[in-house]
Amino acid sequence: MTIDSATLAYHNRPLKTPTALQGSGARMAPNAPVDRNSPLYKQCQEFEQIFMKMMLKEMRGSLGKDTLMSGGYAEEIFQDMLNDEYATSLTKSAGFGLADQVYRELARI
Repeated sequence: MTIDSATLAYHNRPLKTPTALQGSGARMAPNAPVDRNSPLYKQCQEFEQIFMKMMLKEMRGSLGKDTLMSGGYAEEIFQDMLNDEYATSLTKSAGFGLADQVYRELARI
């Protein structure tokens, strides 16, 4: 078994990092078929949904609060529920591919 490596530069010193194991047989092709009906894939979709919700929350948090028209605690609750729905919708329709990649990574173990 040989290790394919990439060379990086850090403080003008080359570093070698392993990128893939050659000949191990455990590597899945990047375009390998995904079983979208399996329980593992459903869990991967839930992971993608949680990730999308966290991303939406952080993006909205970077905008800052409008002190004049702030809805207070009720607005925070509503915004959290809205982020849940956005994340669900994005996961089902946008095709980001995070669930597919996580599935491929976990399915090869």
